[in-house]
Amino acid sequence: MQITIPSEEVGAKIVEWYSCIIARSTDEAILLHEEIKQMLKRMEPSDSILAYYSLVEYRYTMMRDQTTDEKAGDEMIERVSPAVSESLDHLLRYMYYFVSGQHEFMHHRYRSAIRLFRKAERLLEYVKDEAEEAEFQYYMGLALLRINHNAYACSYLEEAIVTFKRLGYTERIIFSTNILAGIYSISDMHEEAKEIMNENVSLSNDYPYAKQLVINTMGINAYREKDFENAKNYFEQNISSDEFTGYFVVAQAHYCLARVLFVQGNHKEAGTELDKAFQEVTKHNNEEFLIRCRILQKIYVEKNYKDLEHEFDLLEDRKMLYACEELAQELSAMFQEQQDTEKALCFMQRAYRAKQKSLTLGVGSD
Repeated sequence: MQITIPSEEVGAKIVEWYSCIIARSTDEAILLHEEIKQMLKRMEPSDSILAYYSLVEYRYTMMRDQTTDEKAGDEMIERVSPAVSESLDHLLRYMYYFVSGQHEFMHHRYRSAIRLFRKAERLLEYVKDEAEEAEFQYYMGLALLRINHNAYACSYLEEAIVTFKRLGYTERIIFSTNILAGIYSISDMHEEAKEIMNENVSLSNDYPYAKQLVINTMGINAYREKDFENAKNYFEQNISSDEFTGYFVVAQAHYCLARVLFVQGNHKEAGTELDKAFQEVTKHNNEEFLIRCRILQKIYVEKNYKDLEHEFDLLEDRKMLYACEELAQELSAMFQEQQDTEKALCFMQRAYRAKQKSLTLGVGSD
């Protein structure tokens, strides 16, 4: 006769597993995942523990693959929703809102993510775990950055960094400070950004994926400074890493390298990189970067300025306002150099409108 395992015992093991995920202790997380799957086969019936397992498994997939399947995530959240609704367990309800928010974030629905994060935030007092609070602050900061609420994003990220430093979670420190460097770069505080990134390069020697993210941010910062040769070198470093082929950071690097090469006038090599970017970004189903790739194609390959408006309309409609503002400003400057005043003014107005929308829109609608 098979011995039944109490659900509380499985729940405790899931808590241990989740702690490894937050700390990015990958090897331990893999072993615990396998152990828990075996325990579930012998666990006494418990809808709430099964729901908790499903939510933590989503986070595990995020850590392992740096991406998630949208349809599978939607189905999981719908499946666990009844058990969460019936439960009085505040931790389970917190996890439901937080993971649902992460799912929305992973699939570029940033305002929806923030609405769910706010619901989770109201339950944080029941979590009583420093690492989890820091993890929440990290994701809230990341989501606020995506809708251009940079001051609020910095506030959450700085709180997360303090806790991660106290806990000694080096890789999480690199992730968080790298995003902070990105915000400084957006704000034209390039020296401050470089100071953080130079420190992170040293910190990330034992964390190859974190190093890839830092190098990518260094490339983006160099591009914003119009230091195109250094930007090119950074993006080539991203692409040359065999270890992370298939990760989105490499897909993004192909796009960024194509952008640099076009600006430098190396159209043949740029076209090759743009083709690779299209292929890789399509695999990740990343709508923002597909639109970005089409914009590059229309400007530099097709010279089809008329249809650019459609791509920018899509960025606005999808509330990808930072991308809209950044690219519109860049195009305005390009047309100004070409002394095409009409197009320069058109895109400057587009950039201004995107900026105003990002400052005035709340998170009430997607």
